[in-house]
Amino acid sequence: MASFVARRATFNIRTVYSRRPLHNTPILLRKKAAVEIEDLFSDEVVGDLIPSEPVPRNKPSPSAGPAKKAVAKPAPKASSSKASSVVTAKQKKSRKLSEKDRVARFNQILAFLTPRLGRNATVKTPMVRNSVWVQLVQLATTQQQLETITGMFAGWTETGHKFENSFSELFVRRCEELKCPLLALKVYGECAKYSLPLSLPAARQLLHSLHQKYPIETVMTAAALYDVHNLPSVSQDIVSASLVASACFKHNSKHSLNVANVLVPQIKSLFGGHQPKPLAEEGTEQAPASIPGAFSEKPSTWLKWTLKKIDKATYKQKGKRDKAIRRWRERSGHIIAPASF
Repeated sequence: MASFVARRATFNIRTVYSRRPLHNTPILLRKKAAVEIEDLFSDEVVGDLIPSEPVPRNKPSPSAGPAKKAVAKPAPKASSSKASSVVTAKQKKSRKLSEKDRVARFNQILAFLTPRLGRNATVKTPMVRNSVWVQLVQLATTQQQLETITGMFAGWTETGHKFENSFSELFVRRCEELKCPLLALKVYGECAKYSLPLSLPAARQLLHSLHQKYPIETVMTAAALYDVHNLPSVSQDIVSASLVASACFKHNSKHSLNVANVLVPQIKSLFGGHQPKPLAEEGTEQAPASIPGAFSEKPSTWLKWTLKKIDKATYKQKGKRDKAIRRWRERSGHIIAPASF
């Protein structure tokens, strides 16, 4: 019953605040194998994804004498582990792109990709790989470049291709990093035009990119996309519900507070299925971004931040701490002293 009330309240505020209609026909996409995603915070060159023409081998001349056998030379011994680490660091540094080279590489891939998209593609081979899209998004450093990329999505799906969830999650993260989450909101809202699937991790990232600095209307529009893309409702996911409730308390209007007060019991009911997990200590080595689930620590961090805000908001509203929220935060290591937030 509580879940129904939460859904209803969320729908009501969505109706009040929504300023533009959303496409109501979601495109159902099956998950495929994850695309390898490079570190977004690195300027290293991703491997060349554009096939090159084969280079012909030089045949030996008949007049030439018998070919000499190559003598294998012994591999040089490493002087020390320190020396090998220095070599690795130099190799890594040499692969970084300057801003000029980054733009040139971006334009080069665009020139390769453009004639190969759409039903009337003028170039058929070599074919475009899924990983080309990954490299484009990684190379983008401005909103305009991301908009250029999204303008090519339709040409990709027209030929029967589909975007993978892992690429969608990369795209929304990049939009947040480049401070243009409204572009991601637009792309996910216009399903028929862009056909980019919205997975639960991508939806959480979208809410996170909007919940602090954007109007509550925008946050509720993003929350409405859960239904559009056939995801569990916001009230059924503790991270999503906490992000929305935190935004509603911050907005502090009559309607937003109604939604927040309905979501808080829902959040507490989800504590049982989401065991407290202490956050990784600073300096702890984390998995590379190319490994699926490498960003699993982010939702835990978001949950820590938002529950702290919800804890403070309920205290300010009722004059006393919510025992369930405080107890769960203590078990998670979010509260050092019992009286502190």
